[in-house]
Amino acid sequence: MDSARRALGLADDAVFAIERLFLIAVTGVITVLVVAGVVFRYLFNDPLTWSEELIVGLFTWLVFIGAAIGVRAHAHIRIDVMAPVYANPKMHWLNLVTLLVGLAVIGLMIYACWTQVMLEAVVDLPMLDISKAWFLTAMPVGLVFMVLHTLRIWVDRGAAAVFRGDIETVIEEELGK
Repeated sequence: MDSARRALGLADDAVFAIERLFLIAVTGVITVLVVAGVVFRYLFNDPLTWSEELIVGLFTWLVFIGAAIGVRAHAHIRIDVMAPVYANPKMHWLNLVTLLVGLAVIGLMIYACWTQVMLEAVVDLPMLDISKAWFLTAMPVGLVFMVLHTLRIWVDRGAAAVFRGDIETVIEEELGK
């Protein structure tokens, strides 16, 4: 069990490192493409017709990989109305139920997104002349990374830790040290 936990931690850390580098690179490429698009359109009066498709596709990757990082960093928006209920020791089972329901929903989303990727695989983008699936694959990949990050948090710190906010997580880590 300990080796499985260690393997999960190593996989999660590796994916997180790749995600961060990927987001830095994609943000840089999007920035360059937007600036180049403006320069070519208004300075040279010759717009880059393909750049908009590429920017939208890269932004799709940025959103879904960024959402996965948000899970790991506890940076997603949450509604604290139920926090007192979940904090009650008699109601801790709700954390596990909520986590399992959330993972089931993400599992359904992965299936639906992958189905959509397969349907769109035969559709080529008009300007880039590549399959639309290259950009739509961001959805299931980002969701799988969300599952990985969620499982790591669950295994390391329990179901309740998955739903903690970023401030609570920092306080927990500081008190634990």
